[in-house]
Amino acid sequence: MYSFLKRAYFILILFLFPSYCGSYGAEKISFQMNDAAMQERNTLFNEPVQDHPRLLFSIQDEQRIKQLKHKDPLLKELIALLKVKADQLLKTPMVRYELRARHSDLLMISREHVYRIITLSLAYRMFGDNKYAKRAEENLINVCNYPDWDPKHFLDVAEMTEAVAIGYDWLYNVLSNDTKGLIRKSLKEKALNRAVQEYATGDANSWAKRETNWNVVCNTGMIMGALAIADDERPMAEKIITEAVAYLPNSLNYYAPDGVWYEGMGYWDYTSTNLAMLLSSLNISLGHDYGLSEMPGISKTADFYVSALSPTGQMFNFADAVSTAPTNSPVFFYFSRRYNQPQLAAFYRAQLSKIIKSQSRFAKWHFFLCIPWYDNATTASVEEKPALNIFEDVYNPMMVFNGKSTSENSIYLIAKGGVSNLPHQHLDIGSFVLETNGVRWMDDPGATADDYALPGFWDYAPVTGQRWKYFRYNNFSHNTLSIDNHLQYSAGKGKIIKYDENAAQAFGIIDMTATYVNLASKVYRGFKLLSDNLMLIQDEVNLAPGSKQVEWTTITTAAVTVNGNTATLQKDGKSLYLKIIAPAGATFTTTEAMANSSDESPVTGYSLIKATVSPADGTNQTIQIVMSSDQNAINNTNITGDLTPLKNWK
Repeated sequence: MYSFLKRAYFILILFLFPSYCGSYGAEKISFQMNDAAMQERNTLFNEPVQDHPRLLFSIQDEQRIKQLKHKDPLLKELIALLKVKADQLLKTPMVRYELRARHSDLLMISREHVYRIITLSLAYRMFGDNKYAKRAEENLINVCNYPDWDPKHFLDVAEMTEAVAIGYDWLYNVLSNDTKGLIRKSLKEKALNRAVQEYATGDANSWAKRETNWNVVCNTGMIMGALAIADDERPMAEKIITEAVAYLPNSLNYYAPDGVWYEGMGYWDYTSTNLAMLLSSLNISLGHDYGLSEMPGISKTADFYVSALSPTGQMFNFADAVSTAPTNSPVFFYFSRRYNQPQLAAFYRAQLSKIIKSQSRFAKWHFFLCIPWYDNATTASVEEKPALNIFEDVYNPMMVFNGKSTSENSIYLIAKGGVSNLPHQHLDIGSFVLETNGVRWMDDPGATADDYALPGFWDYAPVTGQRWKYFRYNNFSHNTLSIDNHLQYSAGKGKIIKYDENAAQAFGIIDMTATYVNLASKVYRGFKLLSDNLMLIQDEVNLAPGSKQVEWTTITTAAVTVNGNTATLQKDGKSLYLKIIAPAGATFTTTEAMANSSDESPVTGYSLIKATVSPADGTNQTIQIVMSSDQNAINNTNITGDLTPLKNWK
């Protein structure tokens, strides 16, 4: 566990602030408290706690935003959009608990209320019109009267707690006493009491202690709920904050060292947005965040996300990502201000401008936190992306290549190593996506939410795991290698073993050997940017005794024409050309990509391009394939005629 969170510290905290037997907050607080009682009520851990509002959006920031809106056109437009959406919610019916029957859980309803409460409560704070506070209060009463918030799927509880805590905190001075009492009772009974029990009895796979996004989301919800009602439930708040902060590093450690989130860029959005909410709430309420924001990789994580995006703004949808569209989360504003990274603010303002112009990209959920966290910081200029950017994550190391943006047919390629038996992973070690001229040529089929309910979907066991029988999730659907039509070994790890971002031809090499257990003694994959518009992928494989052939595969939504050792991809009036340089005589084939069973979500619109080769000596095989949108480039023997073994790359 991260060094700053020494268990001795937490033992001391627990000693100073012991939990009480029975239910918390049983004592009745007098309406006429003496000075000593009032001072105790407004403290946590013997330190003053910020008055309401203290979650996400302080009074000081509210004043900052109200002043800034008069001179920042984009902020003014966002506030105008807030009013439009809040006015719509004035007429939107309450969500009945019974509607959860449409889903397997309450999660979508919880997220709807995160959006509703943020939007209506923020509209009240921005415009001062009681109609927004009144409608928010009605929504709060509605969900607090639900029989439960679905504790069997605790994400639902956590996100509903976030919604209710924000409403209670932001509207504290206008909510009726009856409503505030109902909210406190609901937060305790439906969420916080359960959290205290889970911290005491939950095992390592508990939502409170596990290493996935659940840890961050659920502990964020519990801390926000505890902070919201800390005035009346101080011992409980101290208990929950102490426990949650102790277990959060179990998950946050995975951001080290470069900010990559191992569950994929889709879950990066979910995890990092909640992390930003957590850090913001702690810092406003207590003046610090227990050092969580200083853990390795966290200050770099938003910059990683932006650096990994393609020139078209699409993300690498590896792991269980359901889209290539970039997130519209306000997380970039939080991190830009927290770590003085104005390039993030500039990036996100550009995203917001697109949303203002075309609300088809408008996302609900936490979207309007872009107003409280708004950052108008500017950068001197937009820097050219480096030819190679390396992210040395332990669990999903990545390399990002970019040809110069001013060059015709400039190439973007992002590739990954990784380990596949971790949550939300696929058998995709060595896989990549590639773009030129605004077109994504090599794709990733990603995931679909409907597949989450498939039998054995969460079984990541090597070879026998049921997850791997579903097409989207195994190596046969990804841009990587297969040996004798076998699965990659999910417990193996692909590691970046060598790279040079400053070489005349930037390159990186991934050792994938551990993912081909008993199939090969060596599997290396190298990527080299031969020029701004020409990419080489070179694979070197030493087959194990009994192994026969290596299959090189890529998946695309483009139209494909193959001709011997060349393939032409066409899409949106543009083209990409592939050529096998080695081995001599190898040819491409193409087939339609299809799901393996009717149980899976259909796989439509994809084609597979394959090259299957057998070593001449039965063991050692090198595969060299070049690709470019410049047909002359792949035939330029001055470049392609001088390729060398990976060990000589420098």
